[in-house]
Amino acid sequence: MLNRRQFALRAAALCALAQSTRSSLASAPEFYRNPILGGDHPDASAIRVGDDFYLTHSSFDYAPGLQIWHSRDLVNWKPVAAGLYGFYGIVWAPYLCEYQGHFYIYFPAGGVLHVIHAERPEGPLSDPINLGIKAIDPAHIAEGGKRYLYMVGGQMAELTPDGLGIAAPPRKVMEPWPMPASIRMECTCLEGPKLVEHNGYFYLNVAEGGTGGPGTSHAVVSARSKHATGPWEFSPYNPVVHTASREDRWLSMGHGRLVDTPDRRWYITVHSYENGYRTLGRQLLLLPVEWTADGWWRIPKGANADGALTMPVAGARQEPFFDPSDDFTSPELGLGWAFWREYDRARFTTGGGQLVLKAKGSSVADTSALTTPVGGHSYTVEVDVEVTPECEAGLLLFYNPEHFTGIRVGPDGILVKLANGSNRPQGEKGSTRATFRIVNDRQEVDFYYRLPGREWKKTEASAEISGMHHNVLGGFLDVRPAVYACGGGQATLRSFRYWPEIKTPV
Repeated sequence: MLNRRQFALRAAALCALAQSTRSSLASAPEFYRNPILGGDHPDASAIRVGDDFYLTHSSFDYAPGLQIWHSRDLVNWKPVAAGLYGFYGIVWAPYLCEYQGHFYIYFPAGGVLHVIHAERPEGPLSDPINLGIKAIDPAHIAEGGKRYLYMVGGQMAELTPDGLGIAAPPRKVMEPWPMPASIRMECTCLEGPKLVEHNGYFYLNVAEGGTGGPGTSHAVVSARSKHATGPWEFSPYNPVVHTASREDRWLSMGHGRLVDTPDRRWYITVHSYENGYRTLGRQLLLLPVEWTADGWWRIPKGANADGALTMPVAGARQEPFFDPSDDFTSPELGLGWAFWREYDRARFTTGGGQLVLKAKGSSVADTSALTTPVGGHSYTVEVDVEVTPECEAGLLLFYNPEHFTGIRVGPDGILVKLANGSNRPQGEKGSTRATFRIVNDRQEVDFYYRLPGREWKKTEASAEISGMHHNVLGGFLDVRPAVYACGGGQATLRSFRYWPEIKTPV
């Protein structure tokens, strides 16, 4: 067992490793390191379409939702579309799949299952179709021309031939695997089914142990059957993916889906909280898979989620994460952005180097913040904000409308709000424009501002945000940069910048 000082030293070493990973990999192009998608991208699972890979993930309280990402090597990902415009309810654990050359995303919104579909994974996708089943965590599989939808709790429903309706109501076809009593967890919680057909068997991977809670809680459990409807036989290697110790870097690993490369190498995607950085949400990891002589899959010995792993596609090199910086030159909102529980196209215009955001509500609590998830232990964000006299607007690190920290300009001048809820006025009354910079230094946060034509100023107050995560606040959310506008009138935002490092202007 590590003592406090040993743990702090180890955490610092891990942080240094994370910061240097991308540059060090430049000299070792045959390897990658996790995460492959930094920041909160929960329940993400990849599929292969020829030589290309696609995935989507839970969008929870944000819209546009169901962002669709593309990769050529399973490691480097770029957003290419959004599957869901408008807010239909909280979206958990979607399932992207292909059947007979057509693409579907099954997903729960507001606790009810829906489906959207398209000719291409990038869309355009259809409007949501309500399947009328109260459940979460859907997963599609087909056999002999019949199509089925698995869901939480070991339930399965038969779909209509077009996959857009329910032919028979859900029935239970699977019981949980008995998690060992020695594992510290939240619950058995038979969740997140993922299915694949391989070498004469159907393989069903499920999540057990609970998504949050103790670091050892989550796990991937596997079963197989000769038929898509069962009966299911559990793997002798269960739990096939599991965090062994709360001292590990990657905690609560689970929600695993198998995917192969064009040359038939196999991998599994899982999400995970990073030890000491749960504020980043559940990040996407990629692990290699081997098939045993008796027809089961497992993680090869020596393959460590925190180690250097062989690139899935030869000749590829791990690149930096997607950069959400935005000059607002496009007439369409960038794919990195999402509003809290709304998507009102009449509320904003973008293009020509600015985003004009109409004010809504009286504070952050009843407006709809515009957010972008990012990864990394330390980073810097900056934006130029100009407001009409009755408007308040600013730059935040946002968990939800009740829990955030940030700096803003409004009728009373410039003000900093700390994570503990206290407000710290900075003066500058009468100001209507400022450039704001927030530096997140391993969850300790500094604030800077600059009025037009003046020098940068650092605020006296700084914040600490390590408690802003699901195990404390609930919601399965993350801390992410955000902008907002409330009160009356409007805010004009220019030149949003993100750096994956500490950049102090003074």
